[in-house]
Amino acid sequence: MLGIALDRSLPRSLGSQLCDALRGLVLSDVLPGGARLPSTRELARELGISRTLVLEAFEQLEAEGYIEGRRGAGSFVAEGAVPQARPRPRGLVKAQTPANRLRGQAPAGRLQGQRPVDFKPGVPALDLFPREAWARELAAAVRSMPTAAIGYGEGAGLPALREETAAYLFRSRGIRVAPEEVFITSGISQALGIVSRALLMRGDASRAAAVRGGILRERAILENPCQPALSGLLEREGVEVVPARVDAEGLDPSELPRDASAVAFVTPSHQYPLGPVLPAPRRAALVDWARATGSIVFEDDFDGEYRYGGAPLQPLRELDPERVVYAGSFSKAFAPALRLGYALVPRLLTDAWRACRELMDIHSCVFTQAAMASCLASGAFERHVRRMKRVYSARRAALLGELSSAFGRAEGRSVEVMGEAAGLHLALRFGGDRLRGLRFDEAMVSRIASAGALVYPAARYAFAPLPGIERVLLLGYGNLDEGAIARGVSALAAGLERA
Repeated sequence: MLGIALDRSLPRSLGSQLCDALRGLVLSDVLPGGARLPSTRELARELGISRTLVLEAFEQLEAEGYIEGRRGAGSFVAEGAVPQARPRPRGLVKAQTPANRLRGQAPAGRLQGQRPVDFKPGVPALDLFPREAWARELAAAVRSMPTAAIGYGEGAGLPALREETAAYLFRSRGIRVAPEEVFITSGISQALGIVSRALLMRGDASRAAAVRGGILRERAILENPCQPALSGLLEREGVEVVPARVDAEGLDPSELPRDASAVAFVTPSHQYPLGPVLPAPRRAALVDWARATGSIVFEDDFDGEYRYGGAPLQPLRELDPERVVYAGSFSKAFAPALRLGYALVPRLLTDAWRACRELMDIHSCVFTQAAMASCLASGAFERHVRRMKRVYSARRAALLGELSSAFGRAEGRSVEVMGEAAGLHLALRFGGDRLRGLRFDEAMVSRIASAGALVYPAARYAFAPLPGIERVLLLGYGNLDEGAIARGVSALAAGLERA
């Protein structure tokens, strides 16, 4: 309806996406002044979302002056909401794309038609994916694969890739693991889905006594904030979710509940999205908590390849291999489209893991697995990681430099940088006399977008109340060169000046 498409894989909420899409249709004059909008019920039904989300989007746009409600008649585009002198664009505008959402505006500091700088977190340098080298490996895998191997394969993964992954983890992380403990996945998301389905109870938590000591755990503990897709998945499936507050050192195990077993989902190598690295004492305390409560820890090695200072800390999995599911991804280092990762699964869980995987997609593509095994065996994967670490380190330095220039302590403006020790994004907490009162709500994000930068408030990642989170902004730099970073920070500063 109206050419709007919502993407459930994005960290942005569906309500925010709808608000942006409708605003884009107004700004592009696809919905001119006086145009009647579909009813909230009709729009919710067509988009497959709750009516509450549609109502919230309408209320936000009404507050911004783009639409107006008429009692008994519905909602309409406000007359005069967009300057009439602007030429009408040719054809329809695809409202779901960030660049098209802003078409028709030419704010100060941004050239007409120039794409906004997208600071989306977690996106690697897509233009530096080694296409030719990967194409050769993939072609060689297709040519050399035995006929018997291109039927249905082993759900745990291609033996060659399991062996090479075990060897790689020992070289890069010091993890000692047998190949039979390595399970190949279609990325971290699938590993999260398998663990949640295999280990977590649905519905009535009073069944605790019946399952204590068995495979099912009674609740999920999530870092707050965390990846919205994970909290949304568990809540939709009726799992009891307990938020765990994140401070400057990550999750604090001393605050975790001890009255029932659980599955704790953590990102100790680079907490997502705020960025602290979990220190060794807390790692030990977290494993002690798991032992005392009969719980399981899911260790997402988020951004584990890209650490910019000091040696990596010992993975949780090395502290207790039977209490920790360790998961990582090849896709982040190469390209997300590969959809290839791995998990180290405790013996207690292997049967349930296999059963859940077979219900999902049986196994990952054997040709892709064979090509990745070859990259690991030849050292090509690690050479690429080293190259990209240099690239990301330079981009990180460029972003820190631009932020220092734009938001130094002069004139009462200051920014606290968090999460710079690793990964592909920074978290910024705005303070100082002039910036202390900033709140990165959707109206503020839209103003910054109109100046030429797409930014991501950390509040979108919080699934429970978290004081001060509204002042934190996430800026991804992995997929931006130095020129784009400079333009983006300039646009961010211009947008904040208008606030």
